[in-house]
Amino acid sequence: MRDQLQSFQSLLTINAAISAEFLNQQNNIMNLENNILHLEEQLLTLIEDTCRTMQKVMRSLVADHLVGWFIRQKELTCGPRILQQAHYNELDEIELIFEECGKQITTLLIIAGDVQVQIDAEKSSFPRLLKLREDIIQSARQFVWQSVVVSVQPPAVLVKCRGSDSHRSTRFPCRTEVRILGGNAIGIRKQINKVKVELISEETAKRIQKDPGQGAVNDPTFHLIYNECEFRIGVDEGSSVQCCRATFEKIRLVESVQKRTAFDAGLDEKKGTRRSRVSSLRYYLAFHLNIGPFLQGFVANPVSVNGYKLSLPVAAVVHSSLEAEAALFWNRFFSEGTGILSHAPDTVPWDEAKKAFSLKWGALIQEPQDIRDLSVALPEPLSLSERNLEHLAFRLDVEDGFLCRKNFFNKTVSHKENKDGSPLPCAFYEWFYKCANMVNKYMYGQWQEGLIEGFCSKSKSETDLNAATEPTMMIRFSDVRIGFLKISCKLSNHHIVHYETEADKMPVGTSIADAIYSNPTFETIGNIYPNKEVRLLWHNRSNRKEEEKMHEGWNSAIPPGYFDTVYPLESKPVATVFGS
Repeated sequence: MRDQLQSFQSLLTINAAISAEFLNQQNNIMNLENNILHLEEQLLTLIEDTCRTMQKVMRSLVADHLVGWFIRQKELTCGPRILQQAHYNELDEIELIFEECGKQITTLLIIAGDVQVQIDAEKSSFPRLLKLREDIIQSARQFVWQSVVVSVQPPAVLVKCRGSDSHRSTRFPCRTEVRILGGNAIGIRKQINKVKVELISEETAKRIQKDPGQGAVNDPTFHLIYNECEFRIGVDEGSSVQCCRATFEKIRLVESVQKRTAFDAGLDEKKGTRRSRVSSLRYYLAFHLNIGPFLQGFVANPVSVNGYKLSLPVAAVVHSSLEAEAALFWNRFFSEGTGILSHAPDTVPWDEAKKAFSLKWGALIQEPQDIRDLSVALPEPLSLSERNLEHLAFRLDVEDGFLCRKNFFNKTVSHKENKDGSPLPCAFYEWFYKCANMVNKYMYGQWQEGLIEGFCSKSKSETDLNAATEPTMMIRFSDVRIGFLKISCKLSNHHIVHYETEADKMPVGTSIADAIYSNPTFETIGNIYPNKEVRLLWHNRSNRKEEEKMHEGWNSAIPPGYFDTVYPLESKPVATVFGS
């Protein structure tokens, strides 16, 4: 009996020990389950926080880097090529940031996928994780779309490629480019697609801006040819960044064949009114993109994006239009934001206008006269001086530090001769562009060396020359007659005279230096304002021979009557010499 009791007590002891171990194991399992649930919650919360942070980083990347780049690009489309290229090169740094952001997107998708495998589909946290993955994918789609940029904007004015009457036309093919920033980690570059660009109206552009995925309706008046291109991957010289871009080199504008009514043809309008009406229309280049599929290997169903990207506004005309070019200069530089479908104010701060005029001046004096000039690398042009800008402000009636658009386009500041010899008024923009054209053709080298005063009034030139101690000349633009140069001189007898000549009457291939070098009128003038030697005008010129003497050699090329408006002081009193 005693043995039986001892055996029963031993069994109870064993059962008690087993029960304690069982309870301990049960508690451990429950703790483990709770810890796993807690870890799952922590992981999901961390993924959510990371996703929100990633979205903020994407927005910041676009707002702080890309938008600022677009705004500067909008302004520099009015400037010289060297500044545009330097700005374009800044995309390399932005590209590296976009690529790093793409790597983070794929890493986050991998982590979310690994967590998804470990979570039971029956758990309440599973739909939450699926939503997180979908949010990441949608963020990636948006990020890819924002990474597509029009990296090279088209020229402001497109002129029909046949019958054009100016060098500002698409006989210089329209060059533009679309670039994808980053995208290698996401897998965009594995699927290279074509891009097609169309010319669309402003109304169509407004609809596309609201919904980039809707179709673009081509303009019925014009269409583009050579307007398809593939994305290609390459490295620019001097760079280590591989770029994915579609570069259009030969786009040309063609007028669509259509029969116009008498009203549409402008037969009942005054001469020039239809051209003004057409040149005032705004068009956009719409780049049709179909990118993808991408994120292959990271998601079950690879993702694609498609839609249209818009360029800055352009004018499309049959004949070249200086008015259209000037209007696009104003609209592009002064428009709000990135310049796409945005408003350009009628009154702008003069400080902003000074930057705009300086940029445009640099572009105009370096504007290519021949398609071969496009391949020539030019240095940064010498900008307008503060003295020049002060004179422009005076001519534009700048008040209280603000410039009015109407003064730029409508204020008469000069005149030219009509066919019958009567004076024809010229607005400021036409005079400004013509002055730049004279520098481009006849005195670019001298301008770059700071030997041309340029914009200066008659009274100001006389004040400045009166302070000179030696016979001195100042080369400036006529304020009265468009396309004319004034050579204001202080002579040895301290008299000041103003000689005038029309720039376009210079023989082809010559310059203001040749004109002064070959004219005995200026043989007693040793200095050029402010205090440089006149010989610097032709110093180191490749076509100037050392043995060639002053006023010899070039005279044979002067057409009869070329210097009829340039009078030697000995034979003409000061009062009869052209003023202003």
